[in-house]
Amino acid sequence: MKIHNVGNKNVNLYLIDSGTHRLLVDTGFPDQYTELKDAIRNAGFKVNDINYVMVTHFHIDHAGLVQLVKEHGAKFLLFNNQQAHIKLMETMFSGKKWDYRYLNMQDNQVLRPEESRAFLSKMGIKGEVVSTPGHSADSVSLVLDTGEAFTGDLMPESFLLNDNAVEKASWGNLRKHKVRSVYPGHGGMYYLAY
Repeated sequence: MKIHNVGNKNVNLYLIDSGTHRLLVDTGFPDQYTELKDAIRNAGFKVNDINYVMVTHFHIDHAGLVQLVKEHGAKFLLFNNQQAHIKLMETMFSGKKWDYRYLNMQDNQVLRPEESRAFLSKMGIKGEVVSTPGHSADSVSLVLDTGEAFTGDLMPESFLLNDNAVEKASWGNLRKHKVRSVYPGHGGMYYLAY
C-alpha cells in the first residue's frame, strides 16, 4: 500500500495505491484541478487512473472537484451520513467565481460506513471508513488496518477542550481502531501517543 499526498498549500489530498486500485481521499477546491492533475502525475499516475474517490466531509476545499474527478472515470463513494450535506455546500458556493460542477447524484456508490470494510477489501485496501463528527456532522475518516487514519478536518486530539464531547468521542473511536499515524486535511502527518 502506497500513500501519496497529492494536495497543495491549501489542503492535503491523499492518493492511496493498493497495487490494483487507486482511491483518492478528498479533492480540493474547484479551481485547483490543474494542481491536482500535476500532483497526481508527479506521483506516477493520471487522473483517469483513479478508480474511486471519497471525501472526508462536504466542505468546498475537500469536495470541490468530486464531479470533475468522476468525469475522468472515478466512481464516487458517498456515505449515507454525508448525503444531506451536499446541498448545503452547493448552495453556499453557487454563483461564486469558481467553475464548480454540481454533483451528479445518479451514479454514486452509496454505502453506510459499516459496509465500507467489505467494499474496500475488493480494492485491495484493508481498512474501513468510520464516522468522526466534530468539525462537521458528516465527517468520516478512512482507517487502515496498518494504523493510518485520514481524518480531514477533525481537530487534533491534543487541541481539544474539555467540553468537546463530540470530537472526543470521535477520537475514542479512532483509538479503538488502533490508529498510530494521522494524515490530516491540513498540516503535516503526525503520530498518536498511547
